[in-house]
Amino acid sequence: MMFTTEERRLLFLYHSGSASDTAAVVLDALNDITDPDERTAAESLLQKLEGMGEAAFDILDMGNFYD
Repeated sequence: MMFTTEERRLLFLYHSGSASDTAAVVLDALNDITDPDERTAAESLLQKLEGMGEAAFDILDMGNFYD
């Protein structure tokens, strides 16, 4: 799964242990995101998380996510 830089930043910020839990946090955060670019990135991340299986989410290397 390919993520944009902004999606990676949001994923790192809202990471909640599983794809479904992280998606729920991102969905909740959308209520407070007013910046159009950040909102677009959050919506895109949400779509990717909803299409991602838990196994794929589990192999994400969050420790080196900005490399």
